[in-house]
Formats: sequence, structure tokens, C-alpha cells
Amino acid sequence: MITIIFAPPRTGKTCFMTHIAHETAFDRQHSKRMQREIMNKTANGFDNLKTVPTHCVAANYDMVFHKYRYSPRFSRRINPFRLGFANDFVQTHFNLPFECIFITEAQKYLNSRMSMYFPDWQSRWYEQHGHNDLDIWLDTQRPMLIDVNIRELSQFIEIMSLEFSYNGYGRIDGLRWHIRRIDNSALFDKYMASGKQDKTCYTEEVVTANYNVFDCYDSQCCKPKFYDGHFDTDFDYSVAEPTEQTAEGYMRYLSENDDELPDGYYQKRGKQVC
Repeated sequence: MITIIFAPPRTGKTCFMTHIAHETAFDRQHSKRMQREIMNKTANGFDNLKTVPTHCVAANYDMVFHKYRYSPRFSRRINPFRLGFANDFVQTHFNLPFECIFITEAQKYLNSRMSMYFPDWQSRWYEQHGHNDLDIWLDTQRPMLIDVNIRELSQFIEIMSLEFSYNGYGRIDGLRWHIRRIDNSALFDKYMASGKQDKTCYTEEVVTANYNVFDCYDSQCCKPKFYDGHFDTDFDYSVAEPTEQTAEGYMRYLSENDDELPDGYYQKRGKQVC
């Protein structure tokens, strides 16, 4: 199944998805199905399958899972641009059978505005992911940002609120999400058309984690992207020309160019079009 998790910023989308990943990493039955399938493939002609993983979790961000009496478990790192069938253009991942794949900020990889460029080898992979018993989890602020072909294959979870519980030292020791689960894209479209008021489109649930999910991943992992390319500039002066990097020169530069279209702003397949 493909599941799209959505909610406004800072409402616990990635945290919720990480909790699902944590539960999956310690799901013995799920892991056993994966391990049996790998051993079966090894016995039937796959010569290079040298190891059998302990769990099925893969993601485009790093997670580490802890549980009493278990050694720590780490997520397998994947690049969502490399998910798909083997092809002549991009080297793709060889996914585990029964793998559970978690993709944060999914609109970056499945951008609805770039649907005309969505490669066939990846589109078909999503359409047929169930044949390899894959589960795919995507988080995004708005599902409409996700390619329509993916949305039509998905179920949806909207996070309505997130609550924390604290121990005696003021540290988070539990989380509780109030969610709405929408079973398919037809119900999702109806739900959105009703202004999210149609109660026949969803079921309400409460999901609880009795541990601090934030210990499993770096919730600030996207922060460095805001600083990349600015290591040699001062705050607020990065758009000015080198000869204009004074407060007076900066304000004059902005007043002269505040509606100017930057060169190379519009790109098409990596080539400048305007």
C-alpha cells in the first residue's frame, strides 16, 4: 500500500512516520516474511544475495530504533529518485521483498508540477509495487503536491493534532496523534471538495507512542539546506553585488531590483529556458 501522510508544517508528520517505521523494524512476522523470501530467491538462482537483513525499513533520512532487549536497528538509506525498475538511464535500488519505504518531503521526488517528466520506469514501479509486497509511506504538507498517478494509488492519513507527555524531568516520554484515515483517492477528493467536513469520508483514530520518537531521528535534518551556499556571506547581504555590501548600498540595490527576475530562475530538465 502507498500511504500519504499530510498536515501543516510542524504538526508531527515525519515524527508519526518515524513511529510507524519503529514499529515495523521490530515486527517479527513482517521481518520473517522478508527473510524467507530472500532465502527462497537465493535457493533459486540469485547468487549475490550474501546477507539477510534483520528488518525491512528503508528511508531517505536516517533513523535508529531502540527496544528493550534488542540491539539498535538502523534504517537502510535510499534515494527516492532511484526507486524504480532497472533501466538504461538511472541506476536503481534493488529493493527487499516486503520492504517498507519511508519518504519525507515526498513532493520533492514526486512533484505534481513535473508530471510530464515522470519517468515511465518509476511510474510503473509504483503502480506494481504490491507485486513485491512493498509498503510505501510518504509525508507532505499537501497531497495535491504529489503526482496524480501516485495519489490515485494511495490511502491518506491527515494528522489533526499532536500531544506530548512528559516525565518528572520535563523530558518527552510519549506522543499521541489524533488522525483521520481516508481509504482511497476517491474519498480524499470528496473530503477535500466538502471543505474537510464530510464525515463519511474518514475514520478517526488515536495513535500512541510510549517513548520519545524524536530520539529515533534528527528532526532538524533539513536545516542545513537553508545555509548551503551562504557560508561566505553575511545575513541579508547575500543578494547584493560585492561592491554593494553595505547597509546603504544593499537597500539601494533592492529598491532598484525588487521586481527583477533572477537569471536562470526558470529551468527545464537542467537547461535554462528564461
